[in-house]
Order: sequence, then C-alpha cells, then structure tokens
Amino acid sequence: MTVTARHTIQMPATPLRLTSDDVHAWHANIAILQDAALTDEALRWLDRDERERFDRFTRDEDRSMFLLGRVMARWLVGRALEIGPTDWPWRNGPHGRPEVGLANVRVRFNLAHSAGVVVCALGWDRDIGVDVEDLARRPVEFAVVKRYCSPDEIADITAAGDQWHDRFLVYWTLKEAYLKARGLGIALPLANISFSLRAPAPAVAFTGPLAGTDTRWCFHLVRPTGGHLVALAAAAADGARPSFVLQPLDPADFLRS
Repeated sequence: MTVTARHTIQMPATPLRLTSDDVHAWHANIAILQDAALTDEALRWLDRDERERFDRFTRDEDRSMFLLGRVMARWLVGRALEIGPTDWPWRNGPHGRPEVGLANVRVRFNLAHSAGVVVCALGWDRDIGVDVEDLARRPVEFAVVKRYCSPDEIADITAAGDQWHDRFLVYWTLKEAYLKARGLGIALPLANISFSLRAPAPAVAFTGPLAGTDTRWCFHLVRPTGGHLVALAAAAADGARPSFVLQPLDPADFLRS
C-alpha cells in the first residue's frame, strides 16, 4: 500500500466565532466525494494512521463517511482555533469521543454519520454530542425497544401505531447523542435514561442505578433531509439553553481552495 504524505493546509481565511450561547452543527453528503479530485485532496488531510484506517473499511460508503467526517471536523475546528486544519492534534477518549488534543482548549466537537450523511457539531465551553439516523433503515425487532427504552418511552412508542419505528428512532438518537456528549459507551443501562418529548424541547430523566445523574442537559431534534433525523445534546450546567443551529456545508468550498 502506498500512503501519500500528509501535506500542510493553510489556516482558514475566515475564523469561526463560537460562544457558549450557541451549539453549531453542519451536515454534508458523501456524494461530494464522487469527484475524484476532491477525494484525492481530502486524503492528503489524513495522517498515516488515519489513512490506514480508511483503507481497512470494506464498504465504500463507510470509507467515504469516515473521510468526509475527518475533513469536516478538521476544517471547522481549525477555523474555531484559528489554525490550519491539520495543525491541531486529534485524540479519541476511552470510548472513542473525538477531542482536540491540546491543553486548555475551550472548543468541543462531535461527529455522526448514517446512510451517506455526515454531521459535525461544535460547542464552546460545554460538552456536546450528535447522532444522526437513517429513517429508512431496516426496522429493529420490538424486543430491542423493550430492552433499551424506559416504560414511559415504550408506552409512547406503542401509541405511535404504524409509526412506532420512527418514534423509537427519536428516542434512540437522543440517547446516542447524550452518551456521545458524555464520552460514554452503551454499557450504561439505556432503559434508565428516559426522555420526554413534550414541548418545548426533549428533556431527560434518570431512574434505577442512574438516579441522581445530572439532568442539566439540553437537546434538539431536527431533520436535515427528508430521510435523516439529527439529535444534538449539550451540557447546560448554568441552566441556560443554548441556541442550536444546523446548516449544510459544502466541503468543495474548502477542499478546492
């Protein structure tokens, strides 16, 4: 295997100004990587270990989502730090949560991907998590609902009738976003993480062995496409709800430059 040397990418011309009042997220589709020139450029952003991981994927879609997520995060975090996209060290926490490997950094970021769509979320001075689900995915068995959902969630899912799977995905996406924001794996008893979907926004409660867990978290649900659902989670220790913004990103704009 030949690995192309990673090259230096110039610092983005326009800084990304973040504040603790906002959580920003961007979404893009791997269709952009059908352009071979853009894919070649994106690959130059990877270090040796990342390139080897890229090459180990057996499915083209998984390979492309990994690559797109990497360059999206590098570009956006670099803009927030006001340094070049490949000038900051990427590290993964114990359960794979991506982090900026620098001391005293106030930027937090998280990634998610499903069915060709990649989402990158950034926050300032607060832990954040994001998950995206394909609404057309193969339905799970109802036994999965009973295993991972609380009694109140199960009742709401059952009441959705023929739309029960879509309602389950709402709860599942919220749980995933919360776990990713905490940097935790799915070893936690998910049925003891219980969400309420009542307006104005989803809220979380904890039962059983998780009773007493901090509930000062804010959540946001949005559909960036007709077939995808995104959940964003943000710590809110100050009690204030941040503004959530999700917008499209065209990686061609920075890969071509």
